[in-house]
This record gives sequence, C-alpha cells and structure tokens, in this order.
Amino acid sequence: MNRVYPVTLQLTGIMKLIRHTTNIIQSNRSKVTYCYCLAMKLVVTLLVLSLTVSVGEKNKLSPRIAGGYRAKTFTIIYLVGIVFFKSQTSSLNYGAGTIISNQWILTVKTVLKYSYIEVHLASRRSYRGFDIIRIYRENFRFHYDKNHVIALVKCPYQKFDRRMGRVRVPAYDARFDRYVGNMTVVCGYGTEKRHAKLPEWMRCIEVEVITNTECAKYYTPLKWYEMCTSGEGFKGVCEGDIGGAVVTMGPSPTFIGIIWLMPENCSSGYPSVHIRVSDHIKWIKYVSGVGF
Repeated sequence: MNRVYPVTLQLTGIMKLIRHTTNIIQSNRSKVTYCYCLAMKLVVTLLVLSLTVSVGEKNKLSPRIAGGYRAKTFTIIYLVGIVFFKSQTSSLNYGAGTIISNQWILTVKTVLKYSYIEVHLASRRSYRGFDIIRIYRENFRFHYDKNHVIALVKCPYQKFDRRMGRVRVPAYDARFDRYVGNMTVVCGYGTEKRHAKLPEWMRCIEVEVITNTECAKYYTPLKWYEMCTSGEGFKGVCEGDIGGAVVTMGPSPTFIGIIWLMPENCSSGYPSVHIRVSDHIKWIKYVSGVGF
C-alpha cells in the first residue's frame, strides 16, 4: 500500500526545493525567468499530487452494509445467505434469512419468487456457506394475507453447533411490545450503496428502534406491522440485506424484525424499514410450531 506522508513533511520538502532553486537563480541571473517558471510548475505539481494521494486514501469506499463493522467469528450464527435466480443463465439475486429452529428459516417472499433458492449456511463470508442446500418452492410458506411479505422456508433438519444456531422469536406475551428505544444489531451481506459489488464478509450495525411516528416523517404510509430503526450516524441496510434479522442486544437476544425496505441512498441517514416479527407470532407458531 502506498504510504501517505504527513502534509508538514511534504511542505518541508517543497520549501527545500524552493530554496535550492532560488540559489540557482541568484548564481545565474541570466536565466532568472526560466528557472522561476520551472520552480513554480514543479511546486504546483507536487502540491496537486500530495492532495490527490491524501484525499484518495481518506475517501476509499467499502461496499458493505452502510456504516457497519465486520461480524466476529461465531457470533451471528443464525443468519443465512439466500441466492435466487430465474434460470441458470439469468443474473443472480441476493438476500438473507434467519434460522428460528432446526428446520425453519424466516424471511420475506421477495427472495422466494422463483422455483428454488440456494441457502448458504454457517459462514461469515458472503454467499460462501460452509453448507449449501437447494430448497424448492413446495417448502415455501406464505402468509394467508397476500399483503404481508413475511414468509417461512422449511429446510432439512440442521444440527446446531458453534457455527450455526437459532435466534429466539418474541414470546407470545410480548406480541404487543413495540421495542421502541431498544438497541439492536442488524447484520447482512449487502452493499453500502446500490449496484455495488457484494462485500467479502458479513457486516453489522448497531441501531436503535424508533417510533413509527418518527419514521413516517421519511416514509408514508407505514403499515401497522412495519417497524423502523434509526439511520443516525449514516447507518442502514442496503441491497443484499433483505430478509435478514434485526435482533435486540443484551443477555437474551430476540429476533424482532425482518429487513424489508432500504433508503434510496443506503448511507443517507434515513431510517430502515422492517417487518415486525411480534405482529406475526401467531402465524409463525401455526405454520412452524416455533414459539416461546
């Protein structure tokens, strides 16, 4: 990697060059105009190069979940990558899902629009799962109300270990809890800006749940089963994160939201919109038997 020297060192070098050039001018006055022009051109060129290198290093972009950090090993073991595509020759689409039991993944129907999906399990690397399974449409479960985008996927029985496990859905008694003010961890394999290259590693952000009233200042209208997390600090979700999990932080992590909508500019500071899990807990229990 090219080293960027402090501006003070760069300017010191330039001043030495100017003094050296001045000495040449004083010793050979017949060439004053030529030397002066040469010195000025050299000074301007060096200043431009110095600023270009310094600014270029500072403003490098990493195409990851906006404002995030790399997930630590064996921490976000409930998230799976989902790849879906119309045919073998069509472009690939990316999303995510969340393990809620040994046989069930919770996601959104947007990632289930084709005849099958590829599920990438037990990996922090973007869509390079330690295990990769193909799941066909007959194992997809959609909400009886077509206006709801929540969906379940039944998969072959998975044995949990330190690489893979479930996260708890809200308890039935907490179905009316809005979790406003709770800090959450939101992770995914998505990009930092639209149409960017997917990141190499899973990224996470820590954001607060805000009221729907506050969120409605940016998006209207919100549906009753939607929830929002703050975009403060220019943190948010982006392409490739859809279907992933919003999980409360603390001693008993709870899966409270499914990543659903993103700002037009992923790092604009606008809130991110999610599907509220607690508003669907009865349906989840009825279809999968999962509940606490």
